[in-house]
Order: sequence, then C-alpha cells, then structure tokens
Amino acid sequence: MDTNFSKDSKSFLSNDYRSAGQQYSKESIQRRKVQEEDFLSQEIDYRKFIFAPEGYEGLVMFVYLLTLPYLIGLSFLFLFVARASYEYFLEFNLTSFFVIWAIGYEVSAVLLMGIILLAWINHYRNRYNREQSRKRSSSRRGV
Repeated sequence: MDTNFSKDSKSFLSNDYRSAGQQYSKESIQRRKVQEEDFLSQEIDYRKFIFAPEGYEGLVMFVYLLTLPYLIGLSFLFLFVARASYEYFLEFNLTSFFVIWAIGYEVSAVLLMGIILLAWINHYRNRYNREQSRKRSSSRRGV
C-alpha cells in the first residue's frame, strides 16, 4: 500500500494542484484589478446625467443639444465679452442663433474636456493611493 500522497498527481492536496490554483488566482486578481481600475474602460450610463421621463430621453437630449450651448454662449458673451455690462451686451447682434450656439458649444466642449481631465487625474491619484496602501498592508503581513 502506497502512503506517499505528495507524489500522487491525482491527489487533491498535491503541490502541483495547489501552485496551479494559486497562479490562477493571482492572474485572475490582476486581470480584474486592471479591468476595474482602467479609466477608459469604465461604463458610463447617460441616464444618470439626463433628467428626462422614461422613454423620452432622445427628445430631451435633442432639446438639451439645442438650448444648453445657446445659453452657455449667451452667458459667455455677457460675462467675458461684454464684461457683465448690460449696456454693452445689448449692443451685440443677438439675432444669429447659430453663431451664439457655436460659441456656447465650444465653451461647453472646453469645460467638458477640463472636467474629464480632472476626473482622470483624480482617478489615477486614487489608484496610486490604493496601490500604496496595498503595499503597506502586504509588507505588514510579511507577504
């Protein structure tokens, strides 16, 4: 009768199976960590940002696309070009919807890109801090 279980390749407690399981676990954790922490692979649900009744998101998105850049363009012209002076603001020819809309579109695009840049910086700063805390906690455990 053979009592040597460590050399049995079919044994559940063999070192080969144990090391293969540990390797698979490490690879799986690394793969999930990269997928979770990659900034560009995050899912964005537009319904969180659009205030609309269920089923009318397309219509509300179209109205937003027409009105928000126009209002942002008017605000930009009033605050930065007319220097918040109502008299100077009234001297503008405000009949051109498309020109004001285009100014607002560009201003909103710059603001949106700035917000995305700040979110990216914040994401990587948080990721770096998590990595540092993991390294400190693993060094305390002696791993």
